[in-house]
Amino acid sequence: MGSLLILLGGVGVTTALVAYHNFSSVIEAAHRIGWGFALVLLIQVSGIALNGLAWRALFRSEKSGFTNTLFILRWIRESINYLLPVGRLGGDMVAVRLLAARRRDVNTAAASVVADKTLEVLGLFLFAVAGFVILFESGVNSNSARYWAIRALGATFAVLVAFLAAQRWGLLNLVDRVVKKFSGMWGGGGEGSNNISIHETVWGIYGDVPRLILAAFLHAVAWVPGALQIWVAMRYMGLETRFLDAFVIESLTMIICSAAFVMPASLGVQEASYMTVGWWLFGIPPAAGLALSLVQRMKDVLFGVPGLLVWQGLEGKHLWSLWRRRKK
Repeated sequence: MGSLLILLGGVGVTTALVAYHNFSSVIEAAHRIGWGFALVLLIQVSGIALNGLAWRALFRSEKSGFTNTLFILRWIRESINYLLPVGRLGGDMVAVRLLAARRRDVNTAAASVVADKTLEVLGLFLFAVAGFVILFESGVNSNSARYWAIRALGATFAVLVAFLAAQRWGLLNLVDRVVKKFSGMWGGGGEGSNNISIHETVWGIYGDVPRLILAAFLHAVAWVPGALQIWVAMRYMGLETRFLDAFVIESLTMIICSAAFVMPASLGVQEASYMTVGWWLFGIPPAAGLALSLVQRMKDVLFGVPGLLVWQGLEGKHLWSLWRRRKK
């Protein structure tokens, strides 16, 4: 019930913002992007690929085709987390199940997702810090934008520290018990040893510093295509902005959205952030800022819906395989 109320609140805020700034103006600004939207979609592939490679860096296995598997699972993770009201965690749980269904050790699968999620937040933090450096060096002066952005950055850092502390002091033992309870249903097995707990596996991953640095770097870079998408969209709208301006807008917007992670798909928060950050810092019309958010929503849907269909296809294939085994 609480999730539904939060979702309805986000929809209400989004609708109010669009109505207040004239629906036709927002649609007109989005319409001007035209064929530029195809370029936005193409850039999205690079972001998913970089996140998939970051996840891949945490595995020692060099099996042929495993990188492609992680790319598809990363696509499914993002599709579920962005389109379904699951608190941006449901896709990660599904990824563990799908890895286990492919005869991967379920503890290794769960540990890799926990570590990957942690490094993804770290990558966002580093991306936002880079945005702050560019903002301060550019000489743009907006106390309001800095006020909210600095607090969002602090909130994200606090979440990262709290998440690591929780992993160190008991959260992973809880995850271990949950995974053991469901591992039989998930069909895990295969590589690795289930005698090694998720807690030990996660901290073993953290102990491999070169792989950790590579994964964190790739996750930080994976946020850059989002800035490129914003820059392309603004250029097609007729806004003469620099790529560095788009970098600042995207980094501050994403860090603010991450601080409001309880809101499904950041509804309302994303719209308000694109509108206010662009207006306060670079004088971008609010209608254009809302149009940028609309473009991002359309992109998430066009990538997310096929991702959900692929997920259902994989689930169906797994159920069919289990049924055939039992028939034998």
